[in-house]
Amino acid sequence: MSSNHLNELSEEQKEFQKLARSFSTREIAGKAAHFDETAELPREILQKAFEAGLTSVMAPDSVGGLCLPLFETVLIQEELAAGCSAIGGYIETSAIAMLPILAQNKAENGNRFIQPLMDELNFAGFAESMLDTASGDEHLPTVKISAKEVELSGRVRVVAGNECKWFALKAKDSSGKQSIIIVDGQADGLKKIGNVNRLGRKCLVTVDMELNAVKQPAENVVGTAGGATEIMSFVLPRAYLLFAASAIGIARSALEHSITYSKERKTFGKPIGDHQAVAFMMSDMAKDIEAAKLLTYKGCKLVDGGENDFETARLAKVFAQEAAMRIATDAVQIFGGYGYSREYPVEKLMRDAKTYQVTSGTSQRQLADIGRNALALAAR
Repeated sequence: MSSNHLNELSEEQKEFQKLARSFSTREIAGKAAHFDETAELPREILQKAFEAGLTSVMAPDSVGGLCLPLFETVLIQEELAAGCSAIGGYIETSAIAMLPILAQNKAENGNRFIQPLMDELNFAGFAESMLDTASGDEHLPTVKISAKEVELSGRVRVVAGNECKWFALKAKDSSGKQSIIIVDGQADGLKKIGNVNRLGRKCLVTVDMELNAVKQPAENVVGTAGGATEIMSFVLPRAYLLFAASAIGIARSALEHSITYSKERKTFGKPIGDHQAVAFMMSDMAKDIEAAKLLTYKGCKLVDGGENDFETARLAKVFAQEAAMRIATDAVQIFGGYGYSREYPVEKLMRDAKTYQVTSGTSQRQLADIGRNALALAAR
C-alpha cells in the first residue's frame, strides 16, 4: 500500500526495505505456520538472513557491520515481522541486546561481543527485566562488583535464552545501584530452568534462568558500575521503536490477509469486502497502520538526530502494539468461523500481537505513565 511518507525514503533506504520485503515474502511467510506449530528454531531461515546481510545491521564498521541508523533498522524489522514476528524476533532480540554495547561505544567490547555475531550465525539475548521500567527493582538479580570480576545471583527470563551466545541484563548491588552486565550464555553457575510456553511468537524461545554465583570479568559491566540509568537512556527509545516496528509488521500482515479474504469470500452474491461493515473495518486497519508508521518513523528520526526521545518512542510502542492487537482481532472477525482455525493465518497473528501488549511493561502501565506526564504538562 502506498504512503506519502514512504516516498521520502532515500534510494538506499528503499533498497534495504526492498531486500527485507523480498526475503520475508520468499523465505519467512510461507514457513511461519510450521514454526509456530513446532516451536523449532528456524535456523536455516536465519542462516539465509545472515548471509543476506539482514542480521546485526546496526553493528559498527569496526567489526565489519553496516552501522545502519535506527530508521533503516526499523524498516528492515518491520518487513521481517510482516513475514513472521517470531522468526524476525531473533534479529530484533539480537539488535536490542547489542544496544548497551553500542551505547558504551567501547571498541574492545564490540570486538568481544559483537564480532562473534558477525563472523557466523550467532544470537544475543536480553533479560526481559532489563527493559521493564514499571516493576521496581525487587525482581532484578543481585550483583557484587570488584575490580576483577562480578558475581551474579538470582533469576531472569531471557529472550532467545536457549540459543544466545551471550545476553544482557540489569542487576542491582547491595546499595540498590543498578548496572548493565553481559553474561556468557554458557557461564558456570548459569542454570536453565525451563522454556516459557508462550501464547504467541512460539519459535522465539524465552527461557527462565537461575544465576548461582555466576562470575564474569569486570569488563562485562557495560559503562560504569551503577551506571544503568545512563545506558538505558540510550537503549530504551531504540528498543521500543524496534518493538513498534514489529507490531506494525503484524498489523500489515493482518490487513493484507483480510483484503485477500474479503475479495474471495462472497455473501449475498458479492465479495464481503463490498459490504460496508467489512470495508469500514479494513479502513480503520489501514488508518491505524499509517498512524503507527508515522509515529514510529518520527521517533526514529529523532533518535538518529541525536535525541534519546523516550516519550515519543513510548507513544509509538503503545500505539503500534495496541493497533496490532485491534487489527489482528478484527482480521479474525472478518474471517468469521475460519478466523480461529489454524488452517488460516490470522489467529496466529492475533496471538503474536498479544505478546507485544505485555512486552517490556504492559500497555496499561505505559499508558498510566503517559497520562501522568500529560497531567504534569497541563499543570505547568
